Amino acid sequence: MEGTDLVLMKSTVRSDADANGGRVSYTQVSSGVLNNMFPNVTQSERTAGVTRYRKFFFRNKNASDETAVNSRIWISSRSTGGDYFRLKAGTDTDVQSAADDYTSWLGTGYVSTALAADSTSLEATFDAATGVYAGSVIRLSDSSGGEEFLTIASGGVSWNGNVATITCTSGARSTYPASQNSLVCGVVDLGDLVASTAAWTETSAAVTYDEATYPVSVNNKGTVSDTWTLTFTGATTFTVSGANTGSVGSGSTASAFQPINSAEGSGNYYFEILAAGWGGTWAVGETVTFTTTHAMAGVWVKEVVPAGCAAQTSNLMTLKLYGEGS
Repeated sequence: MEGTDLVLMKSTVRSDADANGGRVSYTQVSSGVLNNMFPNVTQSERTAGVTRYRKFFFRNKNASDETAVNSRIWISSRSTGGDYFRLKAGTDTDVQSAADDYTSWLGTGYVSTALAADSTSLEATFDAATGVYAGSVIRLSDSSGGEEFLTIASGGVSWNGNVATITCTSGARSTYPASQNSLVCGVVDLGDLVASTAAWTETSAAVTYDEATYPVSVNNKGTVSDTWTLTFTGATTFTVSGANTGSVGSGSTASAFQPINSAEGSGNYYFEILAAGWGGTWAVGETVTFTTTHAMAGVWVKEVVPAGCAAQTSNLMTLKLYGEGS
């Protein structure tokens, strides 16, 4: 798996309204491009303060269909302005009206009291009294190249203003000096990302498809999250439609059915059903349903601009995506 296999995709709706977010679009976030996440903050918004949300999808688009194991995302550099950012895992379909009520957002601060090797406790300063919580994972790093992941213990966070005292389940391997270059990043764990299929159900008791021997095939680039219904129009012919995708054409039990996801290009199909799996003679109106899941996970990014925030000519915040190929 290459670093370029892990990307961020934008959500379908991008606005400041309740319907902001929702399902994934086919628009990839371009790294290093101005306003690729949030619009400019206006003078009136800086004066009054504003909180904005944008939803993205952490995507594994590995063409060899490798699993992105232990997928994680975190804020790898803090805002250069007076605003600050937080992350939260979302769902495939949630919108801003739901995200507005989410708690336990994750952010990035810095080590404010030097951390010795083998120590399980540290102090970190954040932009606000949020950014880590008990049970979450943190990533420690510094300018000398040290980096590691630790898990916060149950009850392992207490706040004194914007300073968090953090107790972890294991000790640090390295020493981290008290410095704004010694980062404490709250990590969003997204698990393993790979396309999959499940819940094959047939309405006919007389005939069948041998999904154990000839399972439905999916792929990281073309497969989407949907519930599919295959409806027989004859003894050997059928149509297929997704609850979200709509119709993807018609097929026959005599040949493989492989509808191409045109948004992803040639060779990237929604799924493939093999001819060898079909058995018996189907009746008109009989159906098969199954689900597919894409190799992605939804993530919310929240920008908080405190009231009275000073103007910043060029504001910058960066995210880092992590996954182990398997």
